[in-house]
Amino acid sequence: MAQGSKIPFSGILLVIFGALFLADQMGAIHFHQVFAMWWPAILILAGLLNLIERPASALGPLIMLTIGTALLLSNLHVVKIESVWKLWPVILIIAGLNILFSHKSKG
Repeated sequence: MAQGSKIPFSGILLVIFGALFLADQMGAIHFHQVFAMWWPAILILAGLLNLIERPASALGPLIMLTIGTALLLSNLHVVKIESVWKLWPVILIIAGLNILFSHKSKG
């Protein structure tokens, strides 16, 4: 793949969210209601992008995916937040698997 200048995805997101919140402040749209429900999708998207860009360092992205998915499911009333917090050991499992697989690839 040719090495070109990469557009910083975080900068694009900031401009988009800034424009949406500004339109909300001006009364053009009601973005705050949508954002209040769907903000964990940002964690999921960031986790996926980090996982695709740097698959070797998967721990952080997998934790973001796990937390984002749990919070989104809670916001959508698929699961209760109390049930979500019972799943915190999943983060330990992900961390352990990351250590095992990174150790295996090095040795």
